[in-house]
Amino acid sequence: MHPLEQFFWQKIATQLYHDRFETILEVEDVLVVNFDCVFERDYSIRGIDQLIYQLHKRGHGKRFLFLSEDGAILEYSSAIAAINNIRDCFDLNADTCAVICRESISIPDVTVIVREAVPYWCRVLYPTVKDIAIPLVPFSKKFAVWFHRGTFYRLAMARYLKENHRDTSYISYQELGMLHDRALADYFSDELAWANTNTPIVYDQLFPNRVYDHDMIVGAGRKPYADYFMEIVVETDCLTTAWITEKTVKNLYIGKPFLVMSGAGTLAKLRSFGFKTFNPWIDETYDTIKNNHERFHAITQEINKLANLDLNQMHKELLPILEHNREVYGQYINSW
Repeated sequence: MHPLEQFFWQKIATQLYHDRFETILEVEDVLVVNFDCVFERDYSIRGIDQLIYQLHKRGHGKRFLFLSEDGAILEYSSAIAAINNIRDCFDLNADTCAVICRESISIPDVTVIVREAVPYWCRVLYPTVKDIAIPLVPFSKKFAVWFHRGTFYRLAMARYLKENHRDTSYISYQELGMLHDRALADYFSDELAWANTNTPIVYDQLFPNRVYDHDMIVGAGRKPYADYFMEIVVETDCLTTAWITEKTVKNLYIGKPFLVMSGAGTLAKLRSFGFKTFNPWIDETYDTIKNNHERFHAITQEINKLANLDLNQMHKELLPILEHNREVYGQYINSW
């Protein structure tokens, strides 16, 4: 194990689990830089100038450990440029500079330690989902979406279900409007008009002050898991498979078939961890489509097909797969 990774487990991991909001943490001879604290969901980092200034001020004689644990996609942000700058400024090398992240990236003279997101979420979610049983038929609803942040893809999926499968779906879209960049607003005028008129779509109640915890996101007290057949997941990252989150992973334990709008190859990556997906009951060729517009369309067409099938019978046939996934999930609970 790399000395900085060992340092992370011994000195940092437990503390950050309870308090993630330390952007710069100085412990012994290590400066720990947590990009999650300054990362925006549009793949940028707030205050990059101020961050660099502080690191330049405090970095002499230090080793550096950079963290990106909760969704920051380093390739799309200014994080790699910052790491390169710090490496060059303090003449660091692979022994004195490391980054722990979700991506398989390469940074010269920096040790990259990849912590896969799927085992991470298996462990983190388990205390919340462990008492949720695999549901049994019959189901009163076919589909469910539980959307909190209002990305474009989530808005599009919520709208599709509301306009086409409203009576057979649970729909929750907690955002007012749709997150968008003003430079692109003209291209999405129809979507924005619909969002401003029809959202938020509230299943039970909005998260107060946009503050929530794992139980509010995936807990059985907020979601009628026993009452619908499958979940339609729209992931945070729809470009890569580096950040598969609780939105997908929870279903592997609680026994829900799912369709997932994420980076192409998401289902294949889940299978690489030993999980099974739902082909041939569900046509999963959508997972191979690299074009996001076409992949989204393929998912909606699969929804339409499933809407006309006996999903209670399908669930009985899928039960061995659901039980298999729950068993495999257990292998990752204590995987760190």
